[in-house]
Amino acid sequence: MFRFFEKKQFHLTIDDNPPIQLAHKETVLNGAVRSNINFPHSCKVGGCAACKCKLVSGKVKELTDKSYLLSKEEMDQNLILGCQSIPKSDVVVELLSNPLQQQKRTGRITEQRPLTHDIAEVIIELDESIHYIPGQFAQLSGTHEPHPERSYSFAHANSLNGTTTVAFFVRAVPNGKMSNWLLSKDALGSSVNVNGSFGDFYLRESENPMVCIAGGSGLAPIISILEHALAHNNPQLATRDVLLLLGARSQKDLYYTKEIENIKSQWRGNFTFHAVLSDEPENSDWKGHRGFVTDLLNENISANAEGYFCGPPPMIDAAIEKMQTRGIPLEKLFFDKFSDQSR
Repeated sequence: MFRFFEKKQFHLTIDDNPPIQLAHKETVLNGAVRSNINFPHSCKVGGCAACKCKLVSGKVKELTDKSYLLSKEEMDQNLILGCQSIPKSDVVVELLSNPLQQQKRTGRITEQRPLTHDIAEVIIELDESIHYIPGQFAQLSGTHEPHPERSYSFAHANSLNGTTTVAFFVRAVPNGKMSNWLLSKDALGSSVNVNGSFGDFYLRESENPMVCIAGGSGLAPIISILEHALAHNNPQLATRDVLLLLGARSQKDLYYTKEIENIKSQWRGNFTFHAVLSDEPENSDWKGHRGFVTDLLNENISANAEGYFCGPPPMIDAAIEKMQTRGIPLEKLFFDKFSDQSR
């Protein structure tokens, strides 16, 4: 007589994997991760779209409005966010095809190069080369450490034949077990797992002007795509006009500005770079812009510009809103939100 009150449990099938039984109110992504299925993801909070997949059959309850991350075309194709979808019946989903997703590599941390007081460039030498599209990210974990796997963007462009040396900009997140371990003395020389590559943040081939916005360690994928444009000598990429806005709290949070100026000197189109400080002391010697990066998104932004944004969610959300008020559709805005929960 109490069967009416039993919690319903449904089965989830992902690609050719055997069906798995989900716990009550368990999301598609959590079920996949718990079952050790290689399911692309990053933030786990509906902020990056790295976990988008195709709902082949069944019904799901969506915890957030996916239209903010997925285009109309993607929604028409029945794409969902794995981290925000709770099955309401037996469900079959299909991962988006990407031949690079299945790479699992092992390497050693060879260098931790400080960039700011809380960000360092972590360099890893891999046992085997890895391929990725500049702008994508990998999932890192310590081979012999209990810390959870975390996502970090590749910080530099790779060669067409792949690379055995990879670098990541890692910010020490308060109480972040993985980030603080990666930056610790104990991690230097340690073995790490590098699984990748994931994400659909990459430079689109186009002649349209680019508006690039970065904050914190979100500068990594921006540097990667700009280096890629220069390295491959593609006239459609490196001759585009670029506006690069780097947001930081104060001067002590700025980094890689010399490297950006070097990229600027080699760029064949117009390249404008501004660092914008939101919390710089009023009596400091700073001569640059103050406030928020979105303050510089004015009426001079071209209506056919494309946006490439990486950084804290509030910064990205504000940039998207400002660009849309300039008449630029969401389909031309590409972004990767760097949530502390993904680090």
